[in-house]
Formats: sequence, structure tokens, C-alpha cells
Amino acid sequence: MTISNFTNNELLNELIARGILTQSQADSATRKADRALERQVKAEALNALKVEITEAITGGSDRVFSVKKTGNSVGIMDLVDAERSQVLKALTELTADGVFRKVGLVGGVEKPTSEVNAFQIRYIFDAAVPAPEEAAEEAAEEGK
Repeated sequence: MTISNFTNNELLNELIARGILTQSQADSATRKADRALERQVKAEALNALKVEITEAITGGSDRVFSVKKTGNSVGIMDLVDAERSQVLKALTELTADGVFRKVGLVGGVEKPTSEVNAFQIRYIFDAAVPAPEEAAEEAAEEGK
């Protein structure tokens, strides 16, 4: 059997048997690989959700969206089947990508997001794309 035919566990066990690795080093490597796989799965799920959201909004005539439905916006959670936290992450990334423009909407008047509360945040889907500086500022603000 050549080394290329070994599974990860078989390779780690062989390295332990030959004295190249200790059991704690092998356990650490296994945990690290598991965490990397979990991150990859989460990233793929988030990218799939971003595609699903983009497809859902481009087919309609609406242009003002929020996470949940309000009187003056369509709720993204009504369009896709995902948890609220995942929808927020996807909207943040889509805003950074320029798909949405994040604004505060009070009485139909757009305001900077720094001047409104969280319930007044809306995502506008139109041709107006914020400058890269604004998108970076708003993404940083979202992370607070």
C-alpha cells in the first residue's frame, strides 16, 4: 500500500507508530481538519443562500427589502428558508458585493444607517451602488 492510498486516520496512525507524531499531535491535527471542514461547509451554505436570495429578488418588482416583512418592505425570510442569523450574514455580504444598498428608512425617507435604529434598516435593490468606501464602512458598522 502506498502513502497516497491512506485515509487521514490511517496516515496519522502510521506516523504515530513510526514515532514521527505523538498522539496529542495527531489529535490536534484531526481537530484542526474537522474545524476547517466545518468552516468550508458553512461558507458553501452561505454562498448558496446568497444565490437563493439574489434569484428571489431579481424575479420580482420589489426594491425595498428587510430581514423580516414590514409595512413598507418585503421580508427576505419570506423568500428563502433560512435562519435569521444566516440571512443577516448573507445580506451583509451581498451589500458589500454591491447587490444591495443598506439604508435607514424612516417615513419613506432614506437616512444613513448610523442615524436609525435596527428596526429601520432596509436593503434597497436598484442600480444605485454605493462607493466602495461606503460599502466598507457599512460592513464594518454591521459587524459591531
